[in-house]
Order: sequence, then C-alpha cells, then structure tokens
Amino acid sequence: MSLLSCWPIVGILTGEGGKGKIFHGDGTYFKSLQRKMKAAGGFCYVFTLNGVKEKYIEGFAFSSKKQQWAKMACPYPNVIYNRIASRDEESSETFLLLKKEIISSQIPFFNSVYFDKWDVHQILSKSLQSYLPPAEKVQSAEDIHSFLSACSGAYLKPLRSSQGQGIYRIRSEEHQYEVTSIDGSSELCDKTFFAEKKHPFYEGYLIQKEVASDTFQNKKYDLRVLTLLGKDDYHICGIGVRSAANRQTLTTHVPNGGSILPFESVSDRVSMEELQMIARTAGRELASHYGQIGEFSMDIGVTESGPVIYEVNSKPMPFDEPHIQTHRINKLAALFMHLSAGTSSLRSRFPLR
Repeated sequence: MSLLSCWPIVGILTGEGGKGKIFHGDGTYFKSLQRKMKAAGGFCYVFTLNGVKEKYIEGFAFSSKKQQWAKMACPYPNVIYNRIASRDEESSETFLLLKKEIISSQIPFFNSVYFDKWDVHQILSKSLQSYLPPAEKVQSAEDIHSFLSACSGAYLKPLRSSQGQGIYRIRSEEHQYEVTSIDGSSELCDKTFFAEKKHPFYEGYLIQKEVASDTFQNKKYDLRVLTLLGKDDYHICGIGVRSAANRQTLTTHVPNGGSILPFESVSDRVSMEELQMIARTAGRELASHYGQIGEFSMDIGVTESGPVIYEVNSKPMPFDEPHIQTHRINKLAALFMHLSAGTSSLRSRFPLR
C-alpha cells in the first residue's frame, strides 16, 4: 500500500534515542498504535526532532517481516501525538519552532506541553476547587511555616516533575518538622534550622495539604483515571488502582514499591458519575488554557468527603492493565481519525521526496 493512499497519517513525536536506541519511548506501545492505525486504513510512524526535514519527515515504522524498526521518508502527518518525555527537549528552540509551524498549519498537535503543578492547580480551581487539596507555591521557609500553621501535615512537590520524583512529606511537631522522603525514611529538623538551611523546597516547589485518604488492606491507595477526548467531550477511558507498599511510603507508584489492585476491589467506594464530571470538567479547563489536549490522567484520592485530585499528568504512561491499555489504543485511533478530518489538503503541502 502506498503511503499516499493511507489516511490518516499519524506522527508520534518522541525523544532522541540513547545507548544504542534509535528513539526514546515505549516501542511496544508505539507498535500497538501502528497496528491499530494500519487496520483502520491509516499509517502511523515514530519520529524525533532531528528527523524533521523541510519537505518530509525521517520516521520509523516497525517491520513485522524483519521484526525491526525501519527508517523511511514520511509525509507530514494529519495529527501529531507528542510523546517527548523530556521537559528540556520540549522547551528547546527546535521543538518550539516545530510546534509553531504545525499549529499555524492547522495540523492537530497534542499534547503539546508538560503541565506545571501550580498552573494546573490554579486552572482547576476555577471549577473544581472543592476537589483540590489546599496548596500554595513555595518561595521561602516562611511560606512553609505559614502553611503548616493551618494544618499538621503537607506534601512538598516539584512543580515540574512526574512519577513521584522529588516528593517529600512534612509534618509539624512542637519545635521540629518531620521530613519524610519518597523511600519512607524520615529525619527531624529544628524549625529554626530548617528556615536557615537552603532547602531545595524554596525554589520550584508546591506545598499541598496532606489529606486522610481511604485504605485497602491497611494500605493507602489512589485512582489513576485515564481520560481521552471523544467526538463531543472528554470521557474516562479506564481507571487503574495503585496501592502503597506500606504505611510509610509516600506514593503509590509501582517503581517505588506500589502494587496494582483491580478497580473492582474499591469501585463501590466511589461514584462513577462524579468521576466522569471531574474528568469532563478538568479536560475542558485544561484545553482552554493549554490548547489541544487529547488525553491526560489524574491521580485521585478517595476520602470520607469524596474524591480529591492530587495531580494531573499530560503524558500518561502505558497502563499495566491490558484491558485499559487496549481500550486506550482503540480510543486514540478513533480520536486520530476524528481530528484528521479536513487535514488531508494541508498534508499535501508537504510531499514525499
């Protein structure tokens, strides 16, 4: 089949490879998307910023015959699915120039930016404030002192990180703070010394109130709510459940010792109607601020007063639950088809060499 007869053509933008890899990212996930698009009559390829040429893109498609990735000249796509996993690469001049050119050409480009935790908190506060833990941007020790005067415990989170990296919990005692790192180890720090010490928290951090979340088998858990844009609105595509390794660990991330629970084990503790409302509202608000948002995920805690939004992620990792990941790929393919409507004439401006 000629590429010129394929429709739509989808480009997966990812980072440069390293250590013998031709590109960065989950090859298995990319192959699944390619197979799905091929079955739908389209074509899907992977490319990096270095592969973007004036009139074509040097991309990669997986050859089932040779069982390897093959380099090929590809036309500019009808849709670009941004999977760059580096904030530095995404803020580079090369990326920003490509983004500007693609958007000016009216080619759908999602998700075009990483989220900043403080920006997201402010954006969602407009419509979902009752579902957000109180939070403030940290600029000095006094900000932490002031915040903890109103609550006994909080989480300190880097504004521009993911997967639990750099998170600490801080609890206030009479003259000390108990500071716990992501591995569960704690240290006591005198409040005066804490103010004098140059902590990393004073730049690029957010402080978020610690809330009492629900537990399952004596371990805290949270929901990973995957949300995708449909033809008419945002809809939940799947919900994963992650349980902490023990009561001391701060996050439920599997790389940090967390485990996977079936959603059915806690489904009676949440309202799907309420979660759908949160996902729909969050998607609309984020898109109004950031532009095209095709998918996102939310880390949501379950409390006595209802669900609480801990974090929102612009580039969800592949889900370990096969049924969620399969549903995601199917929905993404449908979204690619929908967003591609009307872009074939635009793509013809970028012919194959």
